[in-house]
Amino acid sequence: MNFSTMEYFIVVAEEKNFTKASERLGITQQALSASIAHLERYYRVRLFKRSTPLELTYAGTVFLEYARKAEALERSMNQDFRDIVGDSKGVLRVGISGTRSRIIMPQAIAAYQQKRPGIEIELHEIENDELIENLRAGQLDLIVATIPKDLPDIIVKGLYKEEVILLLSKELLSSLYGDKGNDMVGEIEQTGSLRPLADCPFVLLGKQDIPGNLARKIFREAGITPPVRAMSSNSETLLNLCVRSVGAFLCPRRLVLSALSEESLDKVRIVHLGAQAKYWISVGRRDTDHVWSATEAFIDTLEEQMDSEQYEANRTWF
Repeated sequence: MNFSTMEYFIVVAEEKNFTKASERLGITQQALSASIAHLERYYRVRLFKRSTPLELTYAGTVFLEYARKAEALERSMNQDFRDIVGDSKGVLRVGISGTRSRIIMPQAIAAYQQKRPGIEIELHEIENDELIENLRAGQLDLIVATIPKDLPDIIVKGLYKEEVILLLSKELLSSLYGDKGNDMVGEIEQTGSLRPLADCPFVLLGKQDIPGNLARKIFREAGITPPVRAMSSNSETLLNLCVRSVGAFLCPRRLVLSALSEESLDKVRIVHLGAQAKYWISVGRRDTDHVWSATEAFIDTLEEQMDSEQYEANRTWF
């Protein structure tokens, strides 16, 4: 039994196919099948149902949990010894949502590479819940996400408060409400309620996306069910639809300011919805005895970036 055997099993479990797993690992399918068969003989259990696609047995599900822990332990051990011998090379696995990555990561990675040119950044751009799950499983070194503060095995530090704004094209506002449009916008900013827009079409992010979930919550609190013209996990697509007057859009303010040109910004109204539309974006890492110096350095870089952009709220340890 060795760490390579654990890695082989994990990849087969993820790919659910021996051919794809062997290609990913760079070994022959025969060698991979023999390794899994050896595991099954050693523990006297069946780890996979040989179906298409492959399925884990109950024993396989239990073994996967142990294998992931072993993989994380080996990675932590390697990181410890890199720090001991002063080795500044390695791969840092950073998890973040796709939209947030576009806004934060280019500048952060560029700044980090100035400090740690030997560290390769491996970005995992996935949904918020999956980020937390993968961090806890040891598949990521750190994440930037919306993270509950009371998770016992994760250290969480707030980076900044993200604000979701209402973006509404001036053309759509005028065509729907005429001269009353400006008064309605003022009422919304004063009350934070979208009730005046009950019949206004919207474009929406999915329920698994934090701004998309927040948008639905704001609708419920306003007691409205507005018509939905488009729904997507791609924020930039929805942003462009909004500018083209397809529908209003509830999205992160930073995305609007970073993605839209001055010409496009002139075509829209930005409406603030108050405290209800703000939430913490945090950086999280696993609670371990030793923290890899490369991980700490990346967190420091993120903090420096937030400081340079003068965010409204001070960071706090939760």
